[in-house]
Amino acid sequence: MRLERGVLFISQDEMKDLTTNLDNKVIKALQIKVDSYQTEISELKKILEKKDEEIANIAKFKDVLSSELEETKNNLEVKTNKLEKIDSEVYDLEKTITIKEKETKKLCAEIDELKQKIEELSDDVAKKANKITELSEQLTIKENKITELSEQLTKKENKITELNNTLDGKEKIIEEQKDKLEKAETELSALRPPEQTEYTSEERLICPKCGAKGKDLKVEEDKSKVLGYIGHSPLYSKVNVCKQCGQKF
Repeated sequence: MRLERGVLFISQDEMKDLTTNLDNKVIKALQIKVDSYQTEISELKKILEKKDEEIANIAKFKDVLSSELEETKNNLEVKTNKLEKIDSEVYDLEKTITIKEKETKKLCAEIDELKQKIEELSDDVAKKANKITELSEQLTIKENKITELSEQLTKKENKITELNNTLDGKEKIIEEQKDKLEKAETELSALRPPEQTEYTSEERLICPKCGAKGKDLKVEEDKSKVLGYIGHSPLYSKVNVCKQCGQKF
């Protein structure tokens, strides 16, 4: 890029390098500005050519023309600076776009990974839901079984209570019969004559086998000898038993 006699010359390579880093919209805007500059430069060229002819003919207009040319150069420099600033902004924007594209690709990869995990979790949730349904059905069956067993247990407990009540009544009857039996035995013992044996004396009994006496002897019912019945309960005879040798007499 060079400026000669108020004309801005831009080579094809420079123009190519200038437009490579610009997007279509920026290039179009810049192209409009360049065309505007070229138009202005062409007009300035015509003015300069006219002024050169006038300078050759009229020297007194030299200072005025030089001043106008300097002002034009300044304006062109300002516009060139603006163009360079735009180029810098376009470069920064392209760099930002590149970064954003990388971030977008990374986010897309993460989204795909999350979708896969969601599908796996969905399958797992479906399996667990089926398992829960199966367990719920089993639980319902077990609860029904427990209810059935509870009802059976309640019936058995009621039956046990009924039997316990019956047993209490029977035990009461047995106690009454036992009291009657003991009373009858006492009365019978008072009426029974004492048994005669060669092994007794007037003072105490003595075991005929080992000679034990006193606390070593006890009295038991001889269930082989029934004396009678009180109601349905038998009344047995009594027999002496030696605790030392087991002799009965």
